[in-house]
Amino acid sequence: MKDKNMALGRSYYYEFFAIPFFFSEKDEKFSLWKKQLDYLKNSPIANENLDDFKALSKFSFDEFRAEQNRLLYDYSYSNIPLTASFYKEGRDEGLAKKLVLDTLRKSKFRKNSELCKDSEDFIGFIFYLMSSLLKDEINSNAFLSTELFVNVINEFIDEFIDFIKGSKEADFYLHLANLMQSFFELERSILAVEKPKIKPSIAKEMIEKQPYLSNLKTTKEKFDWDE
Repeated sequence: MKDKNMALGRSYYYEFFAIPFFFSEKDEKFSLWKKQLDYLKNSPIANENLDDFKALSKFSFDEFRAEQNRLLYDYSYSNIPLTASFYKEGRDEGLAKKLVLDTLRKSKFRKNSELCKDSEDFIGFIFYLMSSLLKDEINSNAFLSTELFVNVINEFIDEFIDFIKGSKEADFYLHLANLMQSFFELERSILAVEKPKIKPSIAKEMIEKQPYLSNLKTTKEKFDWDE
């Protein structure tokens, strides 16, 4: 039997992690994210995350946006890869996109291409999909969220976090990465999924040859599903 409260809590965290990776010029989503932060900080996964919540709560939208631009979209230096495929193959829109689509097609959800221009292997999209699947599964016997975690998220999440924590530009995102690290350790425990064995980094190898350029082309203020 599924624990509905746990599923809702996991869903909430995935949406909380998704929002900061969508390019933002307006503060609507950030304001929503701040409300989520105020809720989540009352029950941190690990005690050491209290300081991370406290630090994140001090950021204004302008401070967040400035760091997001520097860390994720400034092409003057190697950025943090934002697609699951890049961590798997060293390129965007690869096998990880197919794996996400395989899960998406089994669900009732369909990406609204007018509102979300990003590829299905974009990490923000994957987190949003995971959040939606978890909510949908509360009253069903479906386990598509587990499929998505095992096939996609579990494979890239550690290196993604390492990329963020290794960046000299990370402040807001450093604290977010600390929360992600605690959360995904718990996710593996809940789902009884092992951490992948460490392999040579394809992403780092490719970035050494050519800096990573994000495929994000337009402002992403909206996100919606066609059901």
